[in-house]
Amino acid sequence: MPELENPDESPCFGCGPRHARGLHLRFERAVAEDGTPEVRSAFVPQPDEVGWPTLFHHGLHFMVLTEVSYWAALELSGKLWILSGAATYSAERLPRVGRAHVARARIVRTEPERLTLRATTATVEGKPCGSLDSTWQPASRAAVERAHIPLPDYLLPELGP
Repeated sequence: MPELENPDESPCFGCGPRHARGLHLRFERAVAEDGTPEVRSAFVPQPDEVGWPTLFHHGLHFMVLTEVSYWAALELSGKLWILSGAATYSAERLPRVGRAHVARARIVRTEPERLTLRATTATVEGKPCGSLDSTWQPASRAAVERAHIPLPDYLLPELGP
């Protein structure tokens, strides 16, 4: 699957290609075995990203799940969304440092002004690591302007009114 475009100027810690310390996650659009569209990201936790010895930090694990959810909302709906409302995080087993893992997310429910997404992480062998069920609302141009957030030009076309 082709990698989704993420401009070099993206300032994001999770996916910014040039972020000095970021995770540098990359994403691709895919189709799950059951035929559902999803977004995936392969990642390998690094030695300086630990919480407990040999285990990926909980906060960074949550970030990976949030990032793949964000990209799934954007790519699968064609609109810019923000995390809003309830989010339920679970970690059956934290990803191991130095081992390859896959994060994936899909839209599980669509309402006029809300998306519900399900993201999961697993080892490349398929052993579940964690999940995030989250609710997203459309980003609005008015809210961004009120908050004085200097969004990069490449995100502006995806904003609602």
